[in-house]
This record gives sequence, C-alpha cells and structure tokens, in this order.
Amino acid sequence: MGTASAVFTLTTDFGLLDPYAGQLKGALLTGCPSATIIDLTHAIPAWDVVTAAVTIRTSYAFFPTGTIHLIVVDPGVGGQRSVLVASGDGHFFIGPDNGVLSLLILDHKMTAVHRVERAEFFAPSVSPTFHGRDVMAPVAAALAQGMGLDYFGPAAALADLRMAIAPSTVATAGRLHGQVQRIDHFGNVRTSIRAGGGRFDPTSFGFLEIGDQRVAPLVRTYNEAPAGSLFVLIDSSGYLEIAANQASAAAMIDCAPGDPITVRLVQK
Repeated sequence: MGTASAVFTLTTDFGLLDPYAGQLKGALLTGCPSATIIDLTHAIPAWDVVTAAVTIRTSYAFFPTGTIHLIVVDPGVGGQRSVLVASGDGHFFIGPDNGVLSLLILDHKMTAVHRVERAEFFAPSVSPTFHGRDVMAPVAAALAQGMGLDYFGPAAALADLRMAIAPSTVATAGRLHGQVQRIDHFGNVRTSIRAGGGRFDPTSFGFLEIGDQRVAPLVRTYNEAPAGSLFVLIDSSGYLEIAANQASAAAMIDCAPGDPITVRLVQK
C-alpha cells in the first residue's frame, strides 16, 4: 500500500476542546500528505480501554481493505506498556498493549502482531506523554509507505498481550452471563451478549430480567416501547442492548462499563 491510497481512522479519548486530535492528524499528514483521515471518534470516555476495544471491534470492517486504524486510548503512556502494530482481516491496527485490541484477538481476527521498538521510525523528539503523536502516527505513516510489520520490532505472541475484561457469554439454567461493554451518550447499554450464531434466539422469549428488574418486552426499534420505559433490543452490531425510550437506561439500572451482567430469559 502506498501513500496515494492511505486511509487512517482515529479512535481516541481526546475530546475536541484540546488540540491533541489536531496534532495527531498533523503528524500523520507530515509523514503521509495525501492521506485520508477519518475521525471514528474522539469521545471515548477518558482512559476507557473497554469502550475503545468495543468501538474498533464493531467499526473497522466498514472501511476499505488496507485501512490503518489508530487507537489512542492510553492511560499508561510513558510507562512499561508496549506500542503494538498489527494486521488482520485485511486491515492494520496500531495502539498500546493495554487491551484495546483484545476483542479482535478474541474474535480471531489478528493475523500478526509486533511490538514497536525501532526508534528510527519515531518523531525526532518523543514526548513521554504523547506517544500517539510522536510514535504511533509516524509508525502509521511508515506502514502506509509499505513497510512490513517486522520492520518495526519483534513479533508478539497473542497469548502475551494484555486483554480488556471481556468474558464470553455463558448460558446456564436460562441465564446469560456477560458484561457491560459500552454506554453511549444516550445512556444505551451495550452488553457482551451476542444474538444468533447458536448463542440464543431472542425471539423465543417474552421478556428478560436483569438483576432484580424485569425488562419487557424485547423490541425491534426504540419507539416500540412507551416513553421512559426500559426495554431490550438487538443493536446494529448484533449485541443485546438495554435501552430506554427517551431516557438513560444506564442511569435507571445503575451500571458502568466493565460491570458483570446476568440476564434471565423468560419464555413466552
């Protein structure tokens, strides 16, 4: 892949009030002036590695083959964690070794992962507090120029990489056990429980119970439930979502990303 076709996506917790996202783009364009840069989101909650992992897992496939995805949610910047460069499913990924890639690993999407160690690819002066700009962006630009992953450092075994807390869904005695993976700005609660694929058939159940709350019914769209009421639906990525019509489901059930969640299935 050369610079003419380089597409980068950015997933960060920078927000838009500070110049960090702009500086990151400037560093990319310095190394790859013809690049197309897409802001996937700069609104990941601060230091929220789990939400970053969910975001890239559910978003990367909507971009062209060969896209380079930068995930800069890096609470350990400047510490002992590595920077990773990875390939899988026709895409490239760059981020810290803190779990941002862990859901892609669990999905068996990663083909190769290398630790970034060769400083000649870095900016001339590297800030210990902004590796996104001074390490990841220059590495991404070099990757867009056609550098192979092995140029940047040694291969890493998938088993040695840090994982976000993302337990698999387990079904026992009519219960599904998972976790809260993401809460969007509407207060909708994305869980780790996925419909279909032999996991469970949501159409078989009249309602679900979450903790000590009955959430009824399972609906197809948000406006099928009364205003202010809790309900469950299957979101646009195929995951079980707890929502409320024109209200915050997260506030109503008092949950946060990473919390365990158990859903009891009640037959029709």
